Amino acid sequence: MTKSILEEIEETRKKNLISIIEYARWEAEMVRGLGVKWFEMRDRWLIEAFERVREMWRDHKIRETEIKAILAKDRVKYMRLKRMEKEQ
Repeated sequence: MTKSILEEIEETRKKNLISIIEYARWEAEMVRGLGVKWFEMRDRWLIEAFERVREMWRDHKIRETEIKAILAKDRVKYMRLKRMEKEQ
């Protein structure tokens, strides 16, 4: 038996919430263990990651591929929404 789209959405939201809570717990442990040093390390990692992504987006082939992937994902979401509207 297939799940309805609403059940799938609810399940996905629950998984996302659980993931957010687990990450918050982990980050709290890091702060408790490392204090201010944790924020300095995290900020450095975020800046380095941002720089790498910015450098990657300068390559037009990568940029075009990413844009196509985003558009494809949006089309799938739109189609699922339309299917959900028909079910109601």
